[in-house]
Amino acid sequence: MLNPKKVLPILAILFVSTITSYAVQRYLDQDAINYDPQTDDEISIRPEFAMADLDGQIRNIKNWDGKVILLNFWATWCPPCLSEIPDFIELQEKYGDQGFQVIGIAVDNEEAARDYANEVKINYPIMAAEFEAIELSSRYGNRIGALPYSVIINREGEISNKITGELSKIKAEKLLEKLNIKI
Repeated sequence: MLNPKKVLPILAILFVSTITSYAVQRYLDQDAINYDPQTDDEISIRPEFAMADLDGQIRNIKNWDGKVILLNFWATWCPPCLSEIPDFIELQEKYGDQGFQVIGIAVDNEEAARDYANEVKINYPIMAAEFEAIELSSRYGNRIGALPYSVIINREGEISNKITGELSKIKAEKLLEKLNIKI
């Protein structure tokens, strides 16, 4: 039988952790919408990279020059990451013909990423690289190593938004509309 004196402190810690996580997420969400690279002290030009996609084809970020890019760092073991992927599939389908491109970087092993991509029928390029993806995420401004982490890159190759945490379809559409994607 469980001892209530031992269980209650654990439940209290879980409750406080949950509330704190929610508050931090709300705060970070506001920063994502209001991010202005001109006032940020970080470089606003996207870092270049090349890595193999799940089909073994080397992809370079330059392949998508001239497009609005949603670069998403995710993992199969991250529930918020998996929650936003169906929205990204829909966004790619809906706005791809306007020069919008989602690119997924899995902070995961290739087999797990491939299995999940096939299961949910991801319609955009996925690259899987465990440690290399963490380093790349950091180069794109993810200083705390959070997942999911997304970056919106404008047609000129400049980072226009950094989003720590789950990105909803509604929020993504607001950001894309500012970059002349017709919603």
